[in-house]
Amino acid sequence: MTIVIMTVGTEGDVRPHIALGEGLLARGHAVRLAADPGFKASITKAGLEFSPLTADFAGMMRHNPQALDGGSGLAAARVVVAETRRMAQDWPAQGLKAAEGATLLIGSGNVSLLATSLAERLQVPFVQTQLQPLEASHALPPVWFRPRSLPASVTFALHRTLRQTAWLLLRHTANDMRKALDLPPYPLKGPWHDPKATGGRILFGFSPHVVPRQPEWPARIAMPGYFVSAKNADYTPDTDLARFLQAGDKPAYIGFGSMLSGEAETLAATVRDAVQRTGLRAVVGSGWSNLRRFLPNSAHIHVVNHVPHEWLFSQMRLAVHHCGAGTAAAAVRAGIPTVPVPFVGDQYFWGWQLHRIGVATPTQNLRSLTAHTLGDAMLQATSPHMVANASRLGTQVRAENGVQNAITQLEKWNIL
Repeated sequence: MTIVIMTVGTEGDVRPHIALGEGLLARGHAVRLAADPGFKASITKAGLEFSPLTADFAGMMRHNPQALDGGSGLAAARVVVAETRRMAQDWPAQGLKAAEGATLLIGSGNVSLLATSLAERLQVPFVQTQLQPLEASHALPPVWFRPRSLPASVTFALHRTLRQTAWLLLRHTANDMRKALDLPPYPLKGPWHDPKATGGRILFGFSPHVVPRQPEWPARIAMPGYFVSAKNADYTPDTDLARFLQAGDKPAYIGFGSMLSGEAETLAATVRDAVQRTGLRAVVGSGWSNLRRFLPNSAHIHVVNHVPHEWLFSQMRLAVHHCGAGTAAAAVRAGIPTVPVPFVGDQYFWGWQLHRIGVATPTQNLRSLTAHTLGDAMLQATSPHMVANASRLGTQVRAENGVQNAITQLEKWNIL
């Protein structure tokens, strides 16, 4: 089969789909991954064919830092909607080229409606992947806004309301894509009322040990586990990092990955002072905020650029991070506690959920973060009870093989 996977976003969005593609490739399928051009090297290195989709999430954050670093959820939503409209102008033509010869289309995130529309036009199966629990439930809050303690009935209604609101904001964008593909528009009430558009079958790319299956979710939703590449754990650190790791107790990890802070210098100072207050050692990920500019190496802090989390977190005692889906997954799999410092979107949900199941401290507010509050949270994450919880969860999750489980599920659905 020729399988085309479509996704855009940050590393946490793309790398799980590279892992899924690697698994499908190993089973003898031809795999093409359509994504941001910035990920071409990573995709082709994995042996997958690459096809471009216009997207620049780093640029989006660079041009809108105040909306995307702990600010208003509504402000962030406005930015994402506007940028999606701009990027999507190129997607129909790019999507048609990417989907040439496809016998199965897999779509995720912002390009799910593009992928399902292409599948409809080409008359091939479509499966959606979700790295967050986007389906409505009574117990879980909507993932794109900060969790609130609400009655179950209100939570369920809020899911439906927010989904419909999101549709209305993106309706013209989606229908412009469909027009370019010579397909009829979706109705005003949205695509989720049309069986062809829902994608029917969904693969949740996260562990049921982290987010248990909810009774409202239909059988067409499968929960295979995290999509993780076995290659991520095969890494040799440079001499300086290896020397730092060997020089003392296991350090904490502090990093915010693909998030861009408009106050990077202040954030770096907060990190430095928090480490000093706790007496812990720390490996700091420079990330898209380029914290290295303001944070020199010292006896207690070592700054790194890109080191695979799957390997690095196995060397850490805890992780302070933005709680994006991919970074949260890496901390869970490593069996270490998390200190969540979310910036935007689903990061608030993941911080809330990890705290709820006992493997994370309460979420830290980025805009009011101080060395005192961050240091206290880091010390809380070293408590024996939380360490034991995280270790136990890590053992459970590492026993899963999300990629192989997903492929087995596709075979059970008679799609492969």
